[in-house]
Amino acid sequence: MYIWLIGLHVTAVTLWILGMSAAAILISALDPTTAAEEGPARLLRAMGRWERRVTSPAMGLAWLLGITLVVVGGWGFEPWLVAKVVIVLILSALHGKIAAGLRRLGEPGARPVSPLLRFSPLAVIAGAIAIVTLVVVKPY
Repeated sequence: MYIWLIGLHVTAVTLWILGMSAAAILISALDPTTAAEEGPARLLRAMGRWERRVTSPAMGLAWLLGITLVVVGGWGFEPWLVAKVVIVLILSALHGKIAAGLRRLGEPGARPVSPLLRFSPLAVIAGAIAIVTLVVVKPY
């Protein structure tokens, strides 16, 4: 059963990170003026639906399965796991900012999103790489 939990966790994390990456790239590519045009506005609506139907539930499932894996696997407070959880918390917060940015850009008369979100694609990828490295290498 444990191996199935791992597989489901990895699947949920993959959907979460891919959805975040797509939304982050879209946000970094659009400004409020461009986002109001018909083509980009349609893309923003579609990405918003994907965010609500796939990315956000995948994040919740990844958290649920991750906590289950820690309990069932008896991992405890290993230093690599604590570091991973800190990164996951940061990615979860970034997910909220990206989701809000998508909504904001999709509204009529959109306000500009935070300029820091322009770097969100890099942050998502860096976080994912750091997590995979911690899980595979377990450096401490």
